[in-house]
Amino acid sequence: MFDKLRKAVVGGDVPTEPVVVRIQDSGFGTFIVTGEWDPRVVTVTGPWQATVRLSAPLQVPDVLKRHVVLLIRPPRIVPTDRHAVTLTIDGQPAPLDCGRRALRRATFNVRASAAGREYLLRHEGRWRARLERNGQQVSRLSTSDRGATLHATYQPGADVVDATVGVALGLVLGVGAPGFLRNLLAVL
Repeated sequence: MFDKLRKAVVGGDVPTEPVVVRIQDSGFGTFIVTGEWDPRVVTVTGPWQATVRLSAPLQVPDVLKRHVVLLIRPPRIVPTDRHAVTLTIDGQPAPLDCGRRALRRATFNVRASAAGREYLLRHEGRWRARLERNGQQVSRLSTSDRGATLHATYQPGADVVDATVGVALGLVLGVGAPGFLRNLLAVL
């Protein structure tokens, strides 16, 4: 019933099959990231025994939904406000702040809590970021293909929880952010 309604309202060519991405990490093994189209739900599994899930409803009118859904492929989620995305770890809600997403790059920083640790994904350039655990850097994240893949370099002391949180936040919410001038030009 829902699929028939979706095809009538949104259009017949909206994908319904989940997108599966495998991230091979040299330090911690393979992560499997599964992204659903609508509603946008992304599940990250890997060496850490916990299942990390990020989700966000698409908050656009049905007329535009077809274009937005096709433009932004899973596992990517683009938050509409700082609390638009929810984070759960093994079914338990965890705090997540996606940032204000204003003109400055720092407003795109993401804050999350997992396994009793505070994480900050701090964007350093257009396609670069660093992940901090409790104020200490644990990894550098980068992408060379506009976010389709993720490369991580870990600091000594990083563990499998850090790697899983880095993959989840980096691949789903993005690595890097445009700077002030680029955002200003986009607004004008």
